[in-house]
Amino acid sequence: MIPLIKNVRSYILFLMLCCCHVGYAQQKLAAEVRLPAFSHTTVGEVFHLLKEQQDVLFSFNGNILQMDSVIHTGPYRGTLYGYLDRILGKEYSFKELGKHIIVQFTPQRMSVDVEVQTPSKHKTVITGYIKNIRTNNPVSDASIFDRSALLSTLTDENGYFELDVKKKSNLIAVNVSKETFRDTSVMVIFPIEAKVGDKKKREYGYFEGYEEDNGLYRSFFGRLFLSPAQRIQSMNLGGMFLYSPYQISMTPGLSSHGFIRSQIVNKFSLNIIGGATAGVKGLELGGVFNINQYDMQGFQAAGVFNAVGGHVKGMQMAGVSNRVFGHVNGLQLTGVWNKADTVKGMQIAGIANTIKEGRRATQIAGVFNHSRGTVGNQVAGIVNSARKVKGIQLAAIANIADSSDYPIGLVNVIKNGEMNLSLAINEDSYLGLQFRSGGRVLYSILSMNVALANDRQAKYAFEAGLGAILLNRSPFTLRTEIATRNLLTDKFKLLDHNQYTFRVIPAYRLGKNLSIFVAPSFNYAEKDDNIISTGGTRWKAWGRDRTRNTFYGGGMAGLMLKL
Repeated sequence: MIPLIKNVRSYILFLMLCCCHVGYAQQKLAAEVRLPAFSHTTVGEVFHLLKEQQDVLFSFNGNILQMDSVIHTGPYRGTLYGYLDRILGKEYSFKELGKHIIVQFTPQRMSVDVEVQTPSKHKTVITGYIKNIRTNNPVSDASIFDRSALLSTLTDENGYFELDVKKKSNLIAVNVSKETFRDTSVMVIFPIEAKVGDKKKREYGYFEGYEEDNGLYRSFFGRLFLSPAQRIQSMNLGGMFLYSPYQISMTPGLSSHGFIRSQIVNKFSLNIIGGATAGVKGLELGGVFNINQYDMQGFQAAGVFNAVGGHVKGMQMAGVSNRVFGHVNGLQLTGVWNKADTVKGMQIAGIANTIKEGRRATQIAGVFNHSRGTVGNQVAGIVNSARKVKGIQLAAIANIADSSDYPIGLVNVIKNGEMNLSLAINEDSYLGLQFRSGGRVLYSILSMNVALANDRQAKYAFEAGLGAILLNRSPFTLRTEIATRNLLTDKFKLLDHNQYTFRVIPAYRLGKNLSIFVAPSFNYAEKDDNIISTGGTRWKAWGRDRTRNTFYGGGMAGLMLKL
């Protein structure tokens, strides 16, 4: 008998087939629970009660199980698994990962038929077929994987698969997963060389946001760089991922982790051209791009772009773009564009930053910043846009927001802020039309002025400045402003000498939108062009001296119309 066994080309195969839940610890699902009868309650209320009693979190797709679904059940004492099976039914299965109980809709069952082949001394291949138990039809695109050895593949249209085994001394736990099918496990044991006791248990985790469609596979990056097989693998395995110290890839399809790469979180990841993994908890470098299905924690840099389907905690750097479908707690730095869901930190981009929410975020961009919700601060070379700004909004051209108390820009369109026109005459006999726009505190000033007298070189004046509302109590308001005035000839030629003004504007409201004001000012004006100075800087109580640089008192009076 012994010689016969030695001549057998394949190893002895022991199969233990079960068509039930694949449990990694079963500590929570096996725990005993005691629950009262419920004549009329909802799934959400029961889940909340179990969360408080058993310290578990339930994750599921809202399309297959509604929290407001009504259930009726009697008193129960037994395992948590048994109770969930009772209230939800046999078409649901339950997977335990840490504190998470993943509820899946799995009305279908599958069978697994495997065998071991040894085509060479150093190679072992596990092959087999996956079939639907009820119909006996082959199951295509099912995920076959071993999380300990980091092996994975998909079945073809005939339900056939081949899984290369790198270390035949290991106990291979062949796990089979397919969307809408209950998970199945097959244990393949190699008794001649197996050293099960020396085997280390691989750490695993669960991505909490998996049951929500994060859009990575539907995005431009996902469609262009991720294969349909990776999408199927992700759907089959749900939010489960494994940890590995490192991985190296040339492209997403050529990785040291093989096909299961999309379910691996690495401490160090090096992508020569680009790579696609479950995530990073450490350092990731990509020559062109990095794509993470779930979270990135640590530091990530790519020559062109980074795309993360989950959350980022740390720092991202990219030559062109950082795209995060979850929240960012840290720094995003890119040459062109940053985009994220929620940001608690800073975005710096050469062109644009866009987020949904960033109450504690600061956005700095060469051209454009946008937040669909609240943002902390925005600084842009051209335009800022947000629903609500908690801090400063600074733009060279325009700021747009529903609420922003401290906008600084040429034009500010703030829904609950300041916007008015005024017509006024000043001490130097210039009649000016002034436009003020801003928030409830800071606002910008733009003004066009024309000289009423013809005895001067400067016929027109353009004024820009910044103001602040100090008091706004009906019927009185009090403002203070600083402004600079550029002077032009009657042919609109810009003159070299300028004027600078600080003024205080008390105003009295005559009606709902109309106010009258008289504003004293303190000014500094340079002497007129082409005039030889007759002395040093002069101080005057009222009006300027056109032959000398002058500090002088002045004022203006006019009407203000609220827009």
